Amino acid sequence: MIGITQRLIEAPNYHEIREGLGCEWGEFLGERAFWPLSYAVPFARYAPRLKAVILSGGNDLSSITPNALNQKRDRYEKEIISHCLKTQIPLLGVCRGAQCIAEFFGATITESKGHSPNPHQLLWLADQNTYEVNSYHHYAITALKEPLKPLGLAQDESIEAYRHTSLPIFGMMWHIEREKHHPYPSKAIWENFIQEIHTKEIQAKGIQ
Repeated sequence: MIGITQRLIEAPNYHEIREGLGCEWGEFLGERAFWPLSYAVPFARYAPRLKAVILSGGNDLSSITPNALNQKRDRYEKEIISHCLKTQIPLLGVCRGAQCIAEFFGATITESKGHSPNPHQLLWLADQNTYEVNSYHHYAITALKEPLKPLGLAQDESIEAYRHTSLPIFGMMWHIEREKHHPYPSKAIWENFIQEIHTKEIQAKGIQ
């Protein structure tokens, strides 16, 4: 079971806070079982049942836009990051999720221009080829700190993708779930993420 965080949405006409997940995630994940995580439920109750976690997009970080919704989401997602570090279960950050993980490790995030809403070119460092990816973010990761290492760069040299040097933690600034056709960087990160899940499953069976 893959846990996935949701965006927080204020519904003023109903005086309530809602959680939402784009339908594209269900289409992208297909038959793979996933569990939208509710911020009303302590993460500790989900944790024993999860094989991996995706931090999805939506909302700003509270360090960028300090409001109650962003702060609530930050607290919850940073608890998830700490859990994944402790248990070494795979973690993938998408857009805001990638920013959250990067910020957790001390990265620099600044306002960006020209990243949204148009696709742009990404330099994939492993093969030095460029690929087109979508872009919906207004803030960019401009400097990473170890143990994160860049995998792909935008034309302005901001970090579009990264991974942890020793743990199964990945980040991508584009929305893989919104792609009709997946370029190589999307396939590379996703396949690595899934392989890490399988590896953890095999290890767990060996312990039992």
